[in-house]
Amino acid sequence: MGKGSSAPTSSNVTQTNLPEYVRPQFERLLSRAESQSITPYQPFQGQRIAQPGTDINMAYDMTRNVATSGVPGLPQATGAVAGNIGQGQQIAQGADPYQFDPTQTFTGENVGQYMSPYMQQVLDVQKDQARRQFAEQGAGRAAEAVQAGAFGGSRQGVQEAIAERELLNRMADIQATGQQRAFESAQDAFGADRSAMFAREQAQAGEDQAARTQQLQALGFVGDQAQQLVGMGETARAADIQGSQLLETVGRAEMGQEQQGLDIAYQDYLRQQAYPEQQLQQFSSILRGVPVQPGAITTGYAPYNPLQQALGAGLTGLSLYRGLSG
Repeated sequence: MGKGSSAPTSSNVTQTNLPEYVRPQFERLLSRAESQSITPYQPFQGQRIAQPGTDINMAYDMTRNVATSGVPGLPQATGAVAGNIGQGQQIAQGADPYQFDPTQTFTGENVGQYMSPYMQQVLDVQKDQARRQFAEQGAGRAAEAVQAGAFGGSRQGVQEAIAERELLNRMADIQATGQQRAFESAQDAFGADRSAMFAREQAQAGEDQAARTQQLQALGFVGDQAQQLVGMGETARAADIQGSQLLETVGRAEMGQEQQGLDIAYQDYLRQQAYPEQQLQQFSSILRGVPVQPGAITTGYAPYNPLQQALGAGLTGLSLYRGLSG
């Protein structure tokens, strides 16, 4: 033995073992736990979210069409109103004011237009009659002058001058009276003509106003129809929206039922995945509740010494020799 070395000492080792009646269960528990811990993750292969059905897709299409098509009848109504505005402007521009001129008087050319062109001929005839009468009366005046002894004298000349003056006065009177009557007749004709013209223009103005009123009423009717068309379009649009909402409601109810089924399937999958671990935990808890008293085995170990072994063998042999010889 070298310098500085020390002799080894003996030691004891104690082993704790499970009882044999529970050892297999604990070993299987450990094996199952190990197997469970290394099991790969298995993702869910089924559908998780319900997809929109036919009703919901139809509702979406209807809503999209309503949003993009606008109010039915609105373009036609807009065109009708625009046409009414244009026609109304034309009617207003074509409404001529009353054309009768109340300041027109019976003078100048108006007199000549209404006087008879044969008036002077009638007066000339009357003048000719006056001349014939003057001539006829001239013979009587000459006979009276002869009887009075004044034929060819100054007295007869005075009478002739008086007779000629009366003839001229009569002719002037015929001319003046005829012209006055012709003027009055023309004036009456002018007044009657103006009255008739006034009546005609009033009647025409009334007819024109009535026609414009009818046209405006027709435009108003068209406007009312356009407004009704828009109202009907809005009603139809509201009906389309309501229809799409009803379809969406039905579709979402079906989608909700389908989603419930998918959720149940996923919960079943989760329970199925957790079942082995739950069973393992339950088995482990059962084993933990079993009263187990582990057994202990203590083994002593002495260090190996060749010299001591040799001495021991010698002493043993000596004792055996003494026993045999003794």
